Amino acid sequence: MGIFNRRNKDDNNPDLFDEGEESGPVINLFTPEMLAKRLLWDIVPCPQVPGMIPLMKLNPDSPDVAEMEHRASHDRLALVVPLKEMLDLLGPIVSGITASAMLVNSGISADEEAAVALQRHHSSVLRAGMVAVLANLLDMGIIQYADGVQFGE
Repeated sequence: MGIFNRRNKDDNNPDLFDEGEESGPVINLFTPEMLAKRLLWDIVPCPQVPGMIPLMKLNPDSPDVAEMEHRASHDRLALVVPLKEMLDLLGPIVSGITASAMLVNSGISADEEAAVALQRHHSSVLRAGMVAVLANLLDMGIIQYADGVQFGE
């Protein structure tokens, strides 16, 4: 099973869509394994990725493909750079909420020091996941920055 992305298709007006034209559909197929590898490259420090691929029961890539995926990961992550300030603001808030919910839902009581340590660790994990998901959604064209939005100064 894969995720299909069709561009240049207007479901409300199928007459505008002609598969024979150069501007016809662009179809990208992302299998779960491909998505897992993309996310792995985007979340884990690059030198650790080759060792994690077999741990995740993914098929290893040839050295050429691995290098291409490595470069593509850096390109995807660069797409998220304008969001750094917002992620730095929202990440700790979300991690505080989710870490607290984990403690409450697990029934484990933790002193304040342990709760803070959990939140700090959870914040790192959450941020890596948020960045990877946003980078992939931007790269796939599923989301995009709004016109006129200014970042930074």
